[in-house]
This record gives sequence, C-alpha cells and structure tokens, in this order.
Amino acid sequence: MKELFGADRVLINGKIITMDQADSIVESAAIKDGKFLAVGSTSEIMESAGDRTEIIDLKHQTVLPGIIDSHTHPSLAASLVTEINCRQPAVQCIGDILRMVRERADELGPGIWVRGGNFNDSKLSEKRHITRWELDQAAPHNPVFILSDTGHQCLVNSRALELADIDRHSPDPPGGQIDRDQNDEPTGLLYETATALATRVIPPYTVEELKEGFKLVLDQFSEWGITSTHDASGYNLAIRAYQQLLKEGVKKVRVNLMVSAFPREPEGANLNEAMTNLGIESGFGNDWLKVMTLKIMGDGSGAGGTAGVYEPQNRGPKGLGIMMTDPEIIEQLVVKAHQAGLRCSIHSIGDRGIDLALDCIENAQKMKPIPDMRHRLEHNSCCTPKQLERIKELGVTPSSSIGYMYGLGDQYFENFGPERSRWLHPHRTMQAMGIIAGGNNDCPITFYSPFVQMYAAVTRKTQSGIEIGPEEAISLMEAIRLYTWNGAYLSKDEDRLGSIEPGKLADLIVIDRDILSLPPEELLETKVLMTLVDGKTVYQR
Repeated sequence: MKELFGADRVLINGKIITMDQADSIVESAAIKDGKFLAVGSTSEIMESAGDRTEIIDLKHQTVLPGIIDSHTHPSLAASLVTEINCRQPAVQCIGDILRMVRERADELGPGIWVRGGNFNDSKLSEKRHITRWELDQAAPHNPVFILSDTGHQCLVNSRALELADIDRHSPDPPGGQIDRDQNDEPTGLLYETATALATRVIPPYTVEELKEGFKLVLDQFSEWGITSTHDASGYNLAIRAYQQLLKEGVKKVRVNLMVSAFPREPEGANLNEAMTNLGIESGFGNDWLKVMTLKIMGDGSGAGGTAGVYEPQNRGPKGLGIMMTDPEIIEQLVVKAHQAGLRCSIHSIGDRGIDLALDCIENAQKMKPIPDMRHRLEHNSCCTPKQLERIKELGVTPSSSIGYMYGLGDQYFENFGPERSRWLHPHRTMQAMGIIAGGNNDCPITFYSPFVQMYAAVTRKTQSGIEIGPEEAISLMEAIRLYTWNGAYLSKDEDRLGSIEPGKLADLIVIDRDILSLPPEELLETKVLMTLVDGKTVYQR
C-alpha cells in the first residue's frame, strides 16, 4: 500500500521557505501527481515515500516557491532574439550600434529591414539619441528600425521614414510624437504611438519564428527560476504560438495572458469586443495558459520622459507626458470589460496616469459594483499617498515594476527628480496599508533575474549605486513574497500557486545560497540550481 500511495518525489534535508501565511521554514516536502503532498521534517516526509519515490537530498540548500513574475513581454523578448542587441554594457557608444547596423545590412542585402532593440541613449557615452542621418550612413540601402529598451520610443532612418510616409508635414499621431529638428525635419526618433507608424510597414514575424524565440525565452525564465509569468502583451500570433508549443509538449512556464485591447495584428482589431461577445471572462483557460485581464495602454514611459504627470519631467519631451490611449476610450474599454467579467490591466507610470486609470476603474465599479474584482495597475511607478489611498479603497492590485530600480533607476531619478522619486514604487507604504502588490522588471525592458529585482526592493539602489526612496525599502522575506504569493494573488491563483503548501501545484526552485542569512549584495549573484514545475524538473544547472 505504501508503494501504491507513496509520493512521486520527496525533497529532504533542506531549508524550504514555504511562504505560507506564517512564513514557515521546513526541512522537507513531498510531491505527488504534480502537487505538494506534505511539508515538514525529514522524518515526517520520509513516511510518505514509497519504493518508487525519487528522493532528492537537498544537502541544506535553500528552496523557494517558483517565482511568479507579474509583468513580462515574452513575445517581445522572443522577437528580439534575432535582432541587433543594443543593450549595455556590451554596447558603449553610438559607433558600436552603427557598426552592428552596417554589418547586419551587409549580411541581409539591400532593401531588407534591419531591426534592433534595447538601446538607451542615457547609457551611451555620447548621452544622446542616434539620428536618422547617422543610420543612413550605416545602412544607405536598408530601412532601419531600433526599439528602445523601454519599448516606448524607436529610432529609424530615412528609408524607414519614407516607407512609413513620415515627413516634415506629417502630424503627430494621437498618443505619440515625431521628434523634429529646428527645421521641422523628423530626426528619426519616434515616441509612443508614433512608433506604430513604422512598425505597421515592417513585415511581421511568423508564428514559427515566434515559437523558436519563445523556446529560448522560456529556457531563460526556467534558468531564472520563473515558473509562472503574466504576459503583458498577449496578441493573436503570440497566443497561437503558446498553444502550439503546449501541444508539442513544451511545458516549462505557466502563462497568464493580459490580452492587448489593440494588438498589432490585425491592425486596430479590438479583442475586448471579440472576447466579450464570446463570453470569455478572466480565468478562461487552464493551468498552463489562460486569460487573466484585458491590457490597456495608458500613459508613456518614466525613463523616456513621456509618463503622465502633473509637473514637467526632465527627460525626453520634458512635458506632462503622453496618453497613448485617449482617457475616454480607456474608460469605455474598462467599463465594457468590467461588466463582462474581464479584469483590466492598465499601463500606469506617472501620478497623473495612475489617477486617470483609477478614475476609469472607479466609474466602472459605480456602474456595476463587483467585489474582489482586482483590476490591476501595471508598473505603478510614481505613486503618491493620494493615489495609494485610492488604490486601497478600490481594491486595485498594482503590478509594481520595482525591478526598474536597478536597471532604469538612474533614468527615473533624473526624470522625476529627488522629491517625486521618493514615491517611486512605494512598497513599504503599500505593505503598511494592506495593498497587495506584485513585482516585476518588465522583461525584456530590463533583463536580469528576479533576485536582482529583490535586491532593488531591499536596498533601493540603482545600478550606479544611487539610493532612491530608502524609506520604501522592505525586508528580503517581504521581497520574496512579492515574487511568489503576491504574484499568485494578482492572477487570483493564491489557492493554487505562490507557496509550498499541501494541495498546491508543485512549482519550486532550489538556489545556490542561503539568501536569508547573507548580505543583500549576495542577491546579485544568486543562481538557480534546479527548477520544478508540476513536480517535474524543467531546469538543472
């Protein structure tokens, strides 16, 4: 009978941080049929082992629940795999990027789009954007498109502007801006929705190309210990790619979809209308792929200076920001989705952008009160006490991009200034108020492991060492909760995921050091030794 009812796997002699409500730490855990069967001491757990049970001796290594990253863009990361990577520190100056553009153009031949991503003007030695004319010299016979690391601006050359039908007489599109020189000539820098003027003429990736990119992205997530993620740009081709990979047996990361209200393909398609007409509510799907929310773009970028704010910014256009979607349209989308049982995720960076999003959620709730709806604010960056009070009152769940603090914190600090930066990602205050927030670094906007993000939450330090809003620092155990139980709460999965407890899905990671007893700097070097999803090993170092 012991053989028939024994656990599939037991992990013994470890330091298992369960992240249950008591923050219990135990030695061992048993897994059966993809779920946690029991947790406790090694002697207790060994009682659940049968003759065929696999026994894993942890040898005092530390175990955490699987990481839940509450805001990523796997489809963007998948497409960038094949493109020119302009990310620092490998790229130091404009010359480095121009050399790569020239080499790629020579490789592709005339007329083919040269694509790149991850550039950041503030991290280049010249501290400026590349101009269209410089790109023309590097690739005179190819259209060039390079997306910024934030995804909120791009650089194009003259051939790309010509194909996009952009010239000195072109008006700025709603929710976007075309950068111009003193003679009103476009410089090649496009902000927010103006980037779509270029992307709409670029041949889209195929489902097969996305699938190949996804495989690499999912491998990276498994190496980082990410077992569940919330895809913040779900659109038709990406959703098809996910489904096909699952049919092919690629089961490494659970995906909750924020379905884009206005995806690229087909241009202008309104998936809100389609989903509500089909009767799809949040939660439609399965343990591996399901609809979580409707994703709506609100304001712009904090690092790029286009966030919606009440006082002028210090980067980019240096104004009060750009609303990528008209507030009236946001309200229409939120109301329709809310009434149809679809939760909403609204991109909200600046204080004004956050208020506009909360206005829409409040109006929807007034029209049809729905308890525990858990509408979401994505990023929730510059969030003052005024906005926090409203978030608490409305039961909104922020997916806080605290991971920005390390990779983009220097740009955020420059853009918002010292006074407003005090309220960037205010986790200590949110916790004190009982606001449950998740954590993320908006991958691939910034690109590093969740442990680097936890370092940012605990130390509030940027990559250059600047300390921003130290009053909002939280403990390491609290930071771990951001990326485990809290992440599950944001997708309404806290009864299934986020902690190592009997009955929950058996997602966990084994790491290479005891982070609870080491200084925070150790988080920057922490590596995952093994990742289990559904009780099965999907990564092992």
